[in-house]
Amino acid sequence: MKKFFNLKNAIIVLGIVILSVVTISACKAVMPKADIVPSDYDLGVTFEQAAQIEKPILTVFYVDWCTYCKRFMPKLDKVRKMNNNDISVVLVNLENPENEKLAKEYRVSAYPTVYIIDPKYDNRVHIDNAYFDSIANFNKEVSRYVKFRKLVNNGESCK
Repeated sequence: MKKFFNLKNAIIVLGIVILSVVTISACKAVMPKADIVPSDYDLGVTFEQAAQIEKPILTVFYVDWCTYCKRFMPKLDKVRKMNNNDISVVLVNLENPENEKLAKEYRVSAYPTVYIIDPKYDNRVHIDNAYFDSIANFNKEVSRYVKFRKLVNNGESCK
């Protein structure tokens, strides 16, 4: 009769135990949320707080169930980071009844709806959804307003 317990069998058993522990640990790890909704992008600033800052406000009206809003948010996040020094970004969830007044004021009828709102100059610019097709196009529109505002702040004429 052969000995069952030898070094080769011990290494195989140890390998199986280690593989089992790693597999179980991986299965218990917290997986990233697969269906990220716009509310998951917490920017930490409300519309009222942003209005107190001397920057224009890139305001996004959205609802969490909107497929277009979900696809748009990663682009918004990148454009926000590209223009962080020049513009504030605010998300307005229209499923919240407290935001109904803003929705009426800006005549929101589709999602997402994006405005650049400039309290300093009492100005608002609607950014058409056609510019949401790429980060470059969306950023171009945001940058255009930022450049325009800098000209106005410096008292220069628009060329």
